[in-house]
Amino acid sequence: MAMPVMQDDDVLLTFKEAMNYLRVSRSTLYRLMWSGQLTGHKVGSTWRFYRGDLRACVGRETPTPVAKLQAKLQSRLSAQNNQNQNATTAHNS
Repeated sequence: MAMPVMQDDDVLLTFKEAMNYLRVSRSTLYRLMWSGQLTGHKVGSTWRFYRGDLRACVGRETPTPVAKLQAKLQSRLSAQNNQNQNATTAHNS
């Protein structure tokens, strides 16, 4: 039986190899993971990363704190407007 051929993206890299691949610090790699921009896989007590996930992470645009705040405020305003419309509709009925 022939062994399946592994693609380049199928190779798991260690934490240090991922840092070197992206040319980022340890804290930056953790920040990318915790923010959801990079998928890591826990194998035993260590993290591993697919090369394809590392490449995908590079091109992602991350929202700035201001953009996050604007989105949160917009969401609250929409919810408040919906509540006001529902109250008005109930009152007019």
